[in-house]
Amino acid sequence: MDGGAHIRFIQPETCQPEAEGSFAQLYRLAHAKAGLARLGVSNLLDWLTRRGGDAAGLDLLLEDGRPLTPDNRDRVKGNIFLSFLFHDLRHRLLVRMDQARIKKDGPFAPLPPGLSQDQKLNWLRSQCCLTLNLVLDEWAAEMADRPVSGCPFARMARFAQGFFKGSALYARAGHDMVSISKTGSNTALHMCFSLVEASLHLGVDLPVADWRDAMWRSRKELKTLAAGSLGMIVTFLHASRLEPEGESAVNPTTGEACAFRVEQGVDGLRLRLDSRPITPFTTGHDRLYTGCPAFHVGGMIEMYLDWVLDLAAHHGLHAPERLPVPALRPQADRLAAMAMAGDD
Repeated sequence: MDGGAHIRFIQPETCQPEAEGSFAQLYRLAHAKAGLARLGVSNLLDWLTRRGGDAAGLDLLLEDGRPLTPDNRDRVKGNIFLSFLFHDLRHRLLVRMDQARIKKDGPFAPLPPGLSQDQKLNWLRSQCCLTLNLVLDEWAAEMADRPVSGCPFARMARFAQGFFKGSALYARAGHDMVSISKTGSNTALHMCFSLVEASLHLGVDLPVADWRDAMWRSRKELKTLAAGSLGMIVTFLHASRLEPEGESAVNPTTGEACAFRVEQGVDGLRLRLDSRPITPFTTGHDRLYTGCPAFHVGGMIEMYLDWVLDLAAHHGLHAPERLPVPALRPQADRLAAMAMAGDD
């Protein structure tokens, strides 16, 4: 992917109009109430591409005559750098996911015996995160070995690694370029699994193909949430109890804290996010936000969801567990005895 040939930037501002009272509208209005404005990231990614991944001078573009606080500036810059780099990561992830599907290994391998449906989902969630983290480690190591000349991703990676190491914001949180990539990517996977969990908890019981179509129609909910500020996303996850205990995507959830609801539309069933947990949030110093880096990579969130839906269907987790029909042994024994007596 050298040279940025596969980069495809999107314009979040050109998404479909928001319905009155919809989650998307209320979510955006809550950001405005908190004093936050969304930054047009795609234009900045185009600017970085024209410069071959050289980020020098980005601060002046971000501030545009209105100084940002150091934390706000670093948070925005970190997301922009990862948005750029994830255009390269996406291809590597897609290859690894396809290999796992074909070879039936990793999360596609047989599940441990004796697990309940909730335990199966949590096992898959953990295996997916471990696989994703391994790919991120390999990607970062390979990126460090690429020659900077002719590869904007390698140039940006060098710049980003230095930025994350020198940032007071990320140093306080103990994050570098790879660890912050893992945190965000694991959260994206967790949200995809939460959609599957919600469908089971809400009793959605459809054939595999119909279920998959319904979940695919629901992907806009995930993208809408991902378009928000980090503070607003985290606040929503806490308020809706969607975030698993321990604040890590590999920790188990119960499925009972369901922030989705079933909606039957003209195009079929889908799940919608409940807007009630939306809470305006700001640190008090931020005025700009970008949304999750994966939101700015065409098809990346869809790629995560596609992987999770394939896994759920592969392991038969597309429908609620059906209790076994109680065995009618006493009655069966009586009928058998009567039959034998009649033969005599």
